[in-house]
Amino acid sequence: MYTNHFSLNSMPFENVADPACFFEQGDYSRVLSRMVDSVLAEKGLMVVAGPIGTGKTTLSQKLMVSVPEKTKIIWLGEPPEASEELLLFLTQELEIECQPSGRVFMLRDIKAHLQKLRSEGNRCLLIIDEVHKISEDVLECVRLLNNLEQGRTKLIQILLIGQEEFLLKLAQPHLESFKQRVAWLEAIGTMSPAEVHQYIRHRLKVAGCRSGIFTGEAVQAIVAATRGTPRLVNTFCDRALRVSFEAGKTRVDVDSVRQAADEIGLGSEVFLWLTNHRSEESVQKQEAGGPAVKQVSASRPAASLPPRGAAQPAGRGQPIRSAQESTSWMFPILLLCGSLLLFGSSLWFLFNFAE
Repeated sequence: MYTNHFSLNSMPFENVADPACFFEQGDYSRVLSRMVDSVLAEKGLMVVAGPIGTGKTTLSQKLMVSVPEKTKIIWLGEPPEASEELLLFLTQELEIECQPSGRVFMLRDIKAHLQKLRSEGNRCLLIIDEVHKISEDVLECVRLLNNLEQGRTKLIQILLIGQEEFLLKLAQPHLESFKQRVAWLEAIGTMSPAEVHQYIRHRLKVAGCRSGIFTGEAVQAIVAATRGTPRLVNTFCDRALRVSFEAGKTRVDVDSVRQAADEIGLGSEVFLWLTNHRSEESVQKQEAGGPAVKQVSASRPAASLPPRGAAQPAGRGQPIRSAQESTSWMFPILLLCGSLLLFGSSLWFLFNFAE
């Protein structure tokens, strides 16, 4: 295992939603702070959407350990197929003794239990992941749950997490009523190049790394190939560490990254970046070397040039005449000939006209 080889305490780039590995920088820190504030303020319905592999589930797991202790957390890995299944699941999680006798009655019993929790100083947080798969029937049930209130206070806080397709679903005109009930909506994107550098250092630090394992060039290649998607960064870095370990290297260089890219299907992206990177380096070297060459030519000693007017060996050091210099004497002659021809033609026309 490469953990011993690189003196690590654990696998640094596992693709699991571990709150301990949460990257609390940039958008992730801001979104987490807003989610915690919304739960504390009991604002109700929250939505977080983003592309595949951008850390949405990890964000929800971090939220679960960031809210106050007296918060009943109910987490669903994906939405149920029907609204009755969602309500039945809630009654079981809340330990409500009731029979599944219809949506209206289950909502009544759930509200009564939430009011009891509220009176005891407790909160309830429902998190549903993969909501881009949610049916409109379940979405309507979520709307009804969000309507459970006591005065101005929402009795249950609801966080919906899913891919960007969910935003397209909410944009449909007949779901405008649901969309208006969303307290806040956040779209998460990918990491910037600088954030990828920080993210890799963060994950290695959590795993016990005390020195830089990845070279700067290797990280740049990873940035270009993954485009800042955390899940791809994890997969790429894990494979690159394995490749370097198998090769007996103490650091992950660009060659290890290139081999790892071929193994996970990102070889073309790394090859393209490496080609452009090498071309840019070549241009920079040429630009850096240009002035130096001119300086050497200008600083050549004057003693190496023959004195002005000094005789030079035959055949050597003689100035070479250009083609323009060797034919410059022909121009006046051609001009004179042309003038004489024009003068003769004028006389001929004059005599003929006189006749």
